[in-house]
Amino acid sequence: MTDSPRMPRRVAPNGWTALTLAGAAVGLAISGPVAAAGPGNGPEKPWLAQATEGGEGGEAGEAGAAAGGDEVVDFLTDLGLLEGHLRAGVALYLDGRADQAAPHMTRPQDDSYDELSYHLADFGAEGFAEDLTALANAVAGGEPADAVEATLAKVLKDIDEAREHARAPQAAEAQAMVAILRRAADAYGDAVTDGKVAEPEDYQEAWGFVEAARAQAAQMAGEDDAAEKTFGETALAALDEAREALPDIAPEGLTPGDASILHAAAAKIELAAYKLK
Repeated sequence: MTDSPRMPRRVAPNGWTALTLAGAAVGLAISGPVAAAGPGNGPEKPWLAQATEGGEGGEAGEAGAAAGGDEVVDFLTDLGLLEGHLRAGVALYLDGRADQAAPHMTRPQDDSYDELSYHLADFGAEGFAEDLTALANAVAGGEPADAVEATLAKVLKDIDEAREHARAPQAAEAQAMVAILRRAADAYGDAVTDGKVAEPEDYQEAWGFVEAARAQAAQMAGEDDAAEKTFGETALAALDEAREALPDIAPEGLTPGDASILHAAAAKIELAAYKLK
């Protein structure tokens, strides 16, 4: 199967920016690797970004080393964002909200997958356009819930297999997780106006991104490596604390919190990742 003709890869700017802690919501001070550099040198890269470039970042394997740390993180982040959209769409569908599910379903012709297809080719991963189409069609066609869930499971397996091709170090996986949570916080901020959910689609998007991060954290918590396991467990705990902002896929009747809740979760996860390589 062919997703799109091979063209020069369009590299999107890395979404990782210096971590801004949520003040009183976090109550933590950062120093050392995330501190600003000297005058004229610009801000120093967050330690996680440094950890994926050279040094132990070389353990990413041939694909990761050839692509560079930032590109590995971009790839993992893009996969997580796609997963988040699909999780949100299917959750809405299973909740009897098929009309709201449609905007979250991705098809091969969409810009998001078109961009991702270049990443897939760069890392030698198989495309999964046919499975995306099958999932979108299942939702649009009103297929039974078990059929939709089975089709989603197949796409999630495709995404997991694509992640394996990145051969990413644990630090890169953590960096992508934090980037996804920051995107969730942005979407949540867009969704909430004057203490109400004014943009349900943005709220649903944020919910999906958090669930994608939660799935990754759960996978890491199940690993044998002690540092990775501890990190995964800590990330899950931080995400559980943030659940009050996104308790359910449907925001009706919800008194929303503040995006700082999600920024705080991202900060705690970033701090927990210091022992990762």
